[in-house]
Amino acid sequence: MGEEYKVSIFAPMTGQVVDLGKVPDPIYADRMLGDGVAIVPEDGTMFSPISGYINVIAEDKHAFGFTSDDGLEVLVHFGVNSKLVPECCAVHTSINSRVQAGDMIAEFDLEKLKAMGVDPITPVIICGGLEGKVIRPATGHAQAGSGAVITVVDAETAAKQAAEAENAGKGQSSPDDAGEEKTAGKKASGHRESEAMEFLRDRKNWPVLIGGFVGLTVALVIIFVGLAMLIGH
Repeated sequence: MGEEYKVSIFAPMTGQVVDLGKVPDPIYADRMLGDGVAIVPEDGTMFSPISGYINVIAEDKHAFGFTSDDGLEVLVHFGVNSKLVPECCAVHTSINSRVQAGDMIAEFDLEKLKAMGVDPITPVIICGGLEGKVIRPATGHAQAGSGAVITVVDAETAAKQAAEAENAGKGQSSPDDAGEEKTAGKKASGHRESEAMEFLRDRKNWPVLIGGFVGLTVALVIIFVGLAMLIGH
């Protein structure tokens, strides 16, 4: 598997994408069947989340199993807490049928099912085919057939990216920053050196330097004479 591996699992229904833990059924909330997300649907139309084959259709038409072209096994389970009434659902495909991402799979009478006490929250779970891969769940609103609710990527690449992001977040200065700091230091030092050289080059300043030197010499002589007299006594 190369570093460019990236597969999108598209939203089977239009609605709000939420964490799988919000599903009021421990089988899904505790990820017993696999990891993924859940969708709170806004309407009753369901589409294929992948390109591949549909290999499971539940007898009461509430659950659909897909296998993608690259081997990912995806379960879409409409509603929890109650079995559906088959008459409230029209399925537009059959087992072993070839499907493309975005193909219509089924239509549910959402309002009628809600009135019957069915919670329409729909888990979208990857049940198999994740060896060497990890998932990145989406959040927010998703449009059926077009918005990716799960992205599957190479596990090694994901770990590398996470490590790079962690290092970047530590606020370490980059080589470029260090180079800029050194350059700024050199510029400041060069500025001080150039002012000193300009002072020495100007002959008008020489009397000042000579006077200072003579004064320093006289002071030193006086100090040494005084010390000699003290020692002599």
